[in-house]
Amino acid sequence: MLRRIHTTAERMSIIATALVGVLLVVPVGCDSSSGGKSNSGGSSSNKAPAANDSDDGDTSEPAGDQPMFGEGKVSGRITVKGAKPNNQKLAMTGDQYCTTFDKQFVPPKNQIGEDGGLPHTFVYIKKGIRNKYPVPEDAVVLDQSKCMYDPHILGIQVDQTLKITNSDNTAHNVHAQPKRNEKFNVAQPTAGVVTEKEFHRPEIMVKFKCDVHGWMSAYVGVVKHPFFAVTDENGNFAIEKLPPGTYTLATWHELYGEREAEVTIADDGAETVDIEYARKN
Repeated sequence: MLRRIHTTAERMSIIATALVGVLLVVPVGCDSSSGGKSNSGGSSSNKAPAANDSDDGDTSEPAGDQPMFGEGKVSGRITVKGAKPNNQKLAMTGDQYCTTFDKQFVPPKNQIGEDGGLPHTFVYIKKGIRNKYPVPEDAVVLDQSKCMYDPHILGIQVDQTLKITNSDNTAHNVHAQPKRNEKFNVAQPTAGVVTEKEFHRPEIMVKFKCDVHGWMSAYVGVVKHPFFAVTDENGNFAIEKLPPGTYTLATWHELYGEREAEVTIADDGAETVDIEYARKN
């Protein structure tokens, strides 16, 4: 077979044609008309967020002339309207130690105080904080006592130490299930064992469970500042030392989800915010 030998001119023409073809190729998915903007969807829905929702609660604003702390205070009461849920107490079976406390506890998510007061609700400033706050040196303690997590709901700052303890004379395991932070699952086989952990990103909320005792659970709210609280047995809360400003106050409950309210704090002002949930059937 004879093979044709191209002249130099012909070879240059072939190369030029190939280069033009390459330049005409447009990568799929790279639309220059978007101007570099992403369509992330700025509107929020009315659906209550799940416990491990990707919403991290971090909507802090750029630092300005806002003082670190002030004399402001926001307090109030979180309630739920409607008939009380089924208050059947927890059956603690399968562990001889835990059966000592069998049917002594109503599930925390079902507990309701006087006049509909809602305990175990995490309350925090979601928007309006403009400063970076130092990490507290003191650790926050999450204990396992009487085969329950204590407390059921707690708050902690980013990078603050969480000290997890076992006060029970039985084996537990601590299984944290965050979406924005590092997951862990550690054994605490005997009383007196202590495990220390930190969360490096804000997250509302981080669920804890015990794989040995299926009824055990806790939730941790991780925020960048110290302005948070957990409601007491009758739904009361207070957040103090707020600098003056306008804030979005948010509440989170394991069963009823999240609510928000705007509050303006004067230099030394005290404001009251009461929030009511409607009980789900």
